[in-house]
Amino acid sequence: MGQITWGVKGGANISTLGEFNVAYGPQLRFHAGLYYQQRLDAQYALAAELHFSMQGARSKVISDRYLIYNYANLPIVMKFYFANDIYAEVGPQFGYLINAKAHDNGFTDTITDEVKKFDLTVLAGAGKEMGFGNLGARFGLGLTNTSGATVGSNTVFRNLLLQIYVAYRVKTLE
Repeated sequence: MGQITWGVKGGANISTLGEFNVAYGPQLRFHAGLYYQQRLDAQYALAAELHFSMQGARSKVISDRYLIYNYANLPIVMKFYFANDIYAEVGPQFGYLINAKAHDNGFTDTITDEVKKFDLTVLAGAGKEMGFGNLGARFGLGLTNTSGATVGSNTVFRNLLLQIYVAYRVKTLE
């Protein structure tokens, strides 16, 4: 196989919860962790990451109401390289809920038991390899109903996520 690289990665999350009848909007959070990548040949690579990711949503109606879902995420993406080290990436992300909190008018409730522990998200993004690592952005569309409610209820939530990231290469092996 080809070149192996690993390093650290982090950046901004703009997340919300896609739902059917609830008015939640995006909020700015962050993610940080480690990555491993193996080039399969000049045009393809397989990358896996393990990172802490703050996600959730903010109420569009009441400014002091928001949800925070903290996940340990494991994205596994296939990268397709083009000219000038520009790449597109696609793959699944497996998430495990560490904790969940609801903030409402200065009060905080732990709602971890009300949110599903596992989350499956489909990722698609693009980036550019740089001398230090890479820069990129990706969109995540949650497939899991994180609330566990039925589709007919008012509380069907799915994670929606935009990540903007910087990855710093720590080690490269040929």
